[in-house]
Amino acid sequence: MGKATGQMQEDTQELLDFYNSHYNWEYNEMCRFIDNHTEQEFQEYYQTYHQLCDDYGTELVDNFGLYFDLEASYYEKFEDMYEGEYQTATDFAEYWCNEVNESTKNLPEWLSVDYENIWETKLSKDYLEIDCDMSDYTYGHIFKREVN
Repeated sequence: MGKATGQMQEDTQELLDFYNSHYNWEYNEMCRFIDNHTEQEFQEYYQTYHQLCDDYGTELVDNFGLYFDLEASYYEKFEDMYEGEYQTATDFAEYWCNEVNESTKNLPEWLSVDYENIWETKLSKDYLEIDCDMSDYTYGHIFKREVN
């Protein structure tokens, strides 16, 4: 662990105590966040981070954070960037071709589409896949690389 809570800024200590007393959030989890980020980022983004962990699982949210080099502001973009869970990135490509992209939505059924190639050559430039190994959420979490 990093700094002891007594060595943290007064605002941070007050927020730690508030979250623990009002929401029963664990000090160790909050301190882990501070160790990975900063006290300022804790003050600004921890509530969003905690809610995402409740909704999507800590492993996925942490892997998302690692992908963006622990830039805590990205937690606020998580839901805008998240496209959903698919068995594989190729499954996402099939969904994208048949449900999202106007030019490929209504292709004839007899036409064979190489969804793996579409993922590799087109979609992987705009989307990324984050896999998790330790939870019910295992593979194929697709995120936009950027949001406007």
